[in-house]
Amino acid sequence: MNLSIEIPDEIGNVMQKRAAAAGTDLASFVRQVVVDNAKEVELDIDSATSVDDFIRRQKAWVDLHPRLDHAIDDSRESIYAGRE
Repeated sequence: MNLSIEIPDEIGNVMQKRAAAAGTDLASFVRQVVVDNAKEVELDIDSATSVDDFIRRQKAWVDLHPRLDHAIDDSRESIYAGRE
């Protein structure tokens, strides 16, 4: 099925960056997001999902987020620095 949609530029830019980080083109990336989301909807309807399905869905969600090549300081001290 072919589908034509319009999305805001800022969302399109984020999707383009995620596609590049995943090493794929935008159309393939968006197609995979839609397919994965449709599978999640089906799985959510069936509340008796297996542990393997849960792990697969969690890994798919994690894979949507780019990996950073540097450390992030998320310590309590850095988050609240300068606050009294």
